[in-house]
Amino acid sequence: MPMTLDPNLHSELIAEAQRLALERGWTWREPVEVTAAAERGEPVWVIRTNIRMRGQNVRIVLRQSDRTLVHAGYLPR
Repeated sequence: MPMTLDPNLHSELIAEAQRLALERGWTWREPVEVTAAAERGEPVWVIRTNIRMRGQNVRIVLRQSDRTLVHAGYLPR
């Protein structure tokens, strides 16, 4: 069963990901998806943009425990 994300946490994660994308000059496109995952055995939040299309996709991975940036990537095509 999928986890229900608190609306405030959802908004905060998106705002943090938008800030990181803006700092890097990456295009931010809706719709945005926030999911819980594990990276190298550590719980993380994954924020992805433009999820229905290929290209102009931002992918930000934040550690769940302290929201430290684990990975940031952009697919421009």
